[in-house]
Amino acid sequence: MKKIIAVAVATAFVAPAFAAEVTLSGALTYNYISTDAANTGDKLENDDNKIVVTATEELANGISVTGNFNLVDDTTSGLDNQGTSLTLSGEFGSLGLGDVSGALDATGDYTDVSPVFGGYRMDGDDMAIAYTLPAIIPNVKIVASVSPDGANFAGDDPFNTEGEGGNAVSVTYSAGAFSVYYGEETYDEAGSQEANTDSMGVKYSSGPIMIAFETGTGTNLDLSASTFPAHAAALTNIKADFTGLAGVYTMGDTKLGFEMQKIEDKSSATTVDRLDETTVFVSQSLGGGVSVYAATSSDNGGPSDTDLTRNALGVSFAF
Repeated sequence: MKKIIAVAVATAFVAPAFAAEVTLSGALTYNYISTDAANTGDKLENDDNKIVVTATEELANGISVTGNFNLVDDTTSGLDNQGTSLTLSGEFGSLGLGDVSGALDATGDYTDVSPVFGGYRMDGDDMAIAYTLPAIIPNVKIVASVSPDGANFAGDDPFNTEGEGGNAVSVTYSAGAFSVYYGEETYDEAGSQEANTDSMGVKYSSGPIMIAFETGTGTNLDLSASTFPAHAAALTNIKADFTGLAGVYTMGDTKLGFEMQKIEDKSSATTVDRLDETTVFVSQSLGGGVSVYAATSSDNGGPSDTDLTRNALGVSFAF
């Protein structure tokens, strides 16, 4: 046994014939959250702590190969491989396989600026296959993605279930201080329920100021209870409009910002505000990949005019 261990250790320090450049990175984030919701105490939670191993190799034919292996400790108290993927890039564009950002997920999310709470809910899903076209038009990025109908290796729900697939496409234009995007996504919520979504957004970022706006629509949607903090009720097969507005002001290592997220349920003749959330935050970089922040969030959404206020103190370390 000792000889086997010795050989294994020695082999680890011998450069293989095809030696890719390997890097190790990751992040740890913890949030202390208090809320005025009934029968809910304060809590300390993580935010998808992860270790990422990345290997890159430049081939003689000009193709670049990148492999990512992500080990994520998520809120379900389990380890999974979110983001594990293989990507080939060259003059033909870029092809990603595994748990990769879908076309809509690969762009936008301009109004998701707070380190905790908030978040634009129409930002797309991960998919199994994504293709980025080569830069034919200056400043324009075009992405198409698909998850086959079978139970895929990886990807956001619902693409891990037999008989549920999807596809998406997006176009992003960036020039100077402005960026704008449009994307569409179609996926199977269930065997006979196909959801259709679209989203668009615009962002202006110059010097210390960033402002952004996004809007989207969806039909035949299933939304989990976590989407609606104020009333924590899942909704099925609904039609909804989504809007996001955000701004950030940066002063050296300090950021001040806000975001406003809203979901309007249009399933019936009467529109119901399911989410009406405003989040304000301050973040301070301590250097070395460490940041501390504080945020407060107020949600006035819910069919019964339910109000909810949450506060958070957090620290993150990226390495």
